[in-house]
Amino acid sequence: MLIKRKYLMLLPVLAFAVLLLAGFVVTFLSLKAVPDEDWVELKKPANILSGESTRRFTKLLNKHFVLGSTFNKIERGILWNLTGDLGPSVRAGCSEWLFLADELTLHLDRDESAEFRAALAAQLASRLKERGIQLLVAVVPDKTRIERAHLCGLKRSVLFDQRVVNWLALMKPHAIETLNLTAALDSTPGERYYRTDTHWNETGAHAAATTVAARLSDLQWAVLAAGAALPEAARIERSGDLVHLAGLDGLPGLLRPGMESVQATEVAPIAVESDDLFGDAGLPSIALIGTSYSRNSNFVPFLEHTLGEPVANLAKDGGDFSGAAVAYFAGATFRDNPPRTIIWEIPERVIEMPVKDAERQWLEALSKGNL
Repeated sequence: MLIKRKYLMLLPVLAFAVLLLAGFVVTFLSLKAVPDEDWVELKKPANILSGESTRRFTKLLNKHFVLGSTFNKIERGILWNLTGDLGPSVRAGCSEWLFLADELTLHLDRDESAEFRAALAAQLASRLKERGIQLLVAVVPDKTRIERAHLCGLKRSVLFDQRVVNWLALMKPHAIETLNLTAALDSTPGERYYRTDTHWNETGAHAAATTVAARLSDLQWAVLAAGAALPEAARIERSGDLVHLAGLDGLPGLLRPGMESVQATEVAPIAVESDDLFGDAGLPSIALIGTSYSRNSNFVPFLEHTLGEPVANLAKDGGDFSGAAVAYFAGATFRDNPPRTIIWEIPERVIEMPVKDAERQWLEALSKGNL
């Protein structure tokens, strides 16, 4: 009996030893992943004497920690399931509804940022007009605006109520053609945005696409097609980008927000008609620049179907206000084959974000007549 008790007393010691050994192995593997050039900086006498080496060593260990992603997932899962915490970028609304924190953020100098971007759009429209190219600026309303019934305890500032209207009013003196998609989405029944995703679902995307097409027709920049009806949509299960942004996508199904059953339509692409096999006559005469909204939920295929002609999709994921625009206008595609019409899709939430250096440089270039 005494012998058994003696062994039992050794268990904490053995457990502690195993933890020490495991910590040593993990640390060794983590340090082994550190590039040689980083070790050179650590060994410099000046860095050692100043304490810089210690700071760098800690940073490198955290960066290359072999179980870092695993521990992060465990931490996010515990916080979500015990406290409902979704991290700094995501907010929880009503049951099963997630929202992007950026849509609820009041930015410093927001009025100045909006005025700057209106001036930037005006300069772009002016440069394009000189080249005979038409521009339509279309603003996508926030998910928190359109799906406000699902916010529950989340608070959206009243200062955002007239944000889109006020921004488009800044461009009116410059005779820029604009389109506020709020009314079209507001008047569309049902859910228009995914519950666990930033973007509009197919219902919202189709409403937006038909509204953009109708505006192009009203301006006589395009002709609506009397095309065949869209095929019946299938239903698929998907997990939204907000689940990934919250760091919960690596958890077991029972410990993360549920999958969402959504509509997914197979829209046949519109072929480019051309007799010029090697020339540029068959390139789309309509180009679209914008963000991931234009790359989700069949927005561009719906637009093409309604117009009966192809649309060159130059949108960019994470493009914010001008990421796709700066890249497109600086590239060979625009230089060699400029379109007749450009649609610029802009999410509401980016209008008042802090202005980036790339935007300031672009405005300066446009002001000098460079495009």
